[in-house]
Amino acid sequence: MSYEWPSRLWPHQRRGCQEIVDAIARGERRIVCTAPTGGGKSQMMAELILRASSEWQKSVLYTHRRLLLSQTSRVLDDNGIEHALRAAGHKPSLLRDVQLCMTQSEYNAVFRKERHGLHRADLVETDELHGQGGEMIRLIHDQHYQQGAAIVGFTATPLDLEGEWDRLVIAGTNSELRKCGALVPAIVYAPDTPDLRHIRNYQIGVDLSDTDNAAAILRPGILGRVSEHWLRLNPDRLPTLLFAPDVAGSRFFATELSKMGIRASHIDAKQILHRGKLIDSTDENRERILDMTKTGEIEILCNRWVLREGINLPHIACGILAAVFGSLKTYLQIVGRILRAYPGMDSVTLIDHGGNAVRHGSPNADREWELGMTSAVEAGKRIEALRQNQELEPIRCPKCGMMRLSGAACIPSPPGCGFICSKRSRLVVQIDGSLKLIEGPSFPPRKVSIKSDTQATWERYFFGARRSGRTVNQALGFMYSQEHYEPPRDLPYMPLNLADFYEPISSIWPQGTPFPHDRLRPKPFVKKQEKLF
Repeated sequence: MSYEWPSRLWPHQRRGCQEIVDAIARGERRIVCTAPTGGGKSQMMAELILRASSEWQKSVLYTHRRLLLSQTSRVLDDNGIEHALRAAGHKPSLLRDVQLCMTQSEYNAVFRKERHGLHRADLVETDELHGQGGEMIRLIHDQHYQQGAAIVGFTATPLDLEGEWDRLVIAGTNSELRKCGALVPAIVYAPDTPDLRHIRNYQIGVDLSDTDNAAAILRPGILGRVSEHWLRLNPDRLPTLLFAPDVAGSRFFATELSKMGIRASHIDAKQILHRGKLIDSTDENRERILDMTKTGEIEILCNRWVLREGINLPHIACGILAAVFGSLKTYLQIVGRILRAYPGMDSVTLIDHGGNAVRHGSPNADREWELGMTSAVEAGKRIEALRQNQELEPIRCPKCGMMRLSGAACIPSPPGCGFICSKRSRLVVQIDGSLKLIEGPSFPPRKVSIKSDTQATWERYFFGARRSGRTVNQALGFMYSQEHYEPPRDLPYMPLNLADFYEPISSIWPQGTPFPHDRLRPKPFVKKQEKLF
């Protein structure tokens, strides 16, 4: 007799749960389940635990952040699942069949202090799998796997995943979630975009360091631009999350916006800045601050990373991206914070000051996922597609900043302005804070040439990048900036695989190792002629 999934689940949730169960039945015990943010992954985890309990099986669920621990515990409680908590500050109850663990606490207790063993579970669930890489979760997963457990990792962004996985279950797309009422579309505005040419180590698909991000964003006039566009595009001052370039930048925005009469606060992993006072970022204080965004006591809640993932705040109606997100994974996690449906909202507003929507595409788009995908390759593929006109770059209205894919006129007001202009253009923030209107594509095609000395020229940039730890793509970009053309991609020392364009050359071909014939195009061997005399 087959298990009946409850009718309260959305169709994509039921499909995802059943595919996971079927995969486990086939002997596939390392499974990744993906659904967009807001797709109800926590509920799916609870339903799989309930099904395991109905067959007298034990379960364990791992999360890696305090905010997610309490949030997940409430989901289990709401589903009538009795569970114990294994985390700092909680008294363990090791005999419970269902355990909710903080990954760091369990790693310390089991592998470092040897206080007890892992929970002998049949079902192991890992929340926010994309953020749980490294030795901790690898050792935990490996030991559970050796004990015969099935391991299911949940994530909205199956990118850069570590370890070996047998199956990827796609439990929903953005369009499916909008159809069932779980998500609403975002209306995207791009008032301005930073000039990244002065960022020395900028690398496609990789997040900037906090220092570089602040250097790109915190230019003169940024506060005025952020406040001006927020007040114009969100006149009702609906609850807003602001993502800043670094923690100091987040505090700056909260402090200065407050001086302008906007009720703004800041939150990070250690402290909260509210009404000019710093308080500890405890579980209780975080909950109070998040509740204030719902009551209107806080209009804009500023942060760097702490609200990036796993936070369920469906009442948030507006997002301000005052940061550059090089990684597709980071971008999707952050924009997912504001897409959840809420009574009375048929859309949300996204104000992008970092050029992120052009770099990574619409937050409303469906994504085609496969195991083994990386943020660097996906970002690189999109930019290359834009360069080759294989994918359309959005048109930014020069008057209101609203983005659209096509058409001679901006969408009429509201939410657009109806201004007629079909040219692609952008306002670029210069180093001195001045704005420069640049027409044409953000990623124009690069000239590709072959000259008598192109191979020697390419080798010079290739080996220079190898010595400095840069990628093939960075070597190509530097050569283009200096020589004003790119070499063909079929020359010697070009990667054979797309992913290797975004890997450091020193990791593809380490010093002192033989030439990697399986990764780089070899240079033909030319036999020297022997002298006759």
